[in-house]
Amino acid sequence: VAPTPYTRLCETKDILTVNGQFPGPTLYLNKGDKLLVNVINNAPYPLTIH
Repeated sequence: VAPTPYTRLCETKDILTVNGQFPGPTLYLNKGDKLLVNVINNAPYPLTIH
């Protein structure tokens, strides 16, 4: 997770992206699958993923 410059209506602001994507990538799982996600927070503040 990292801030990424985003331009809209001639104004650029940083938005948080996951792997450079906003919204982040979709995760597809089946019932019973196990998932381990390692997140590196490069944002300048704490965050939660849900």
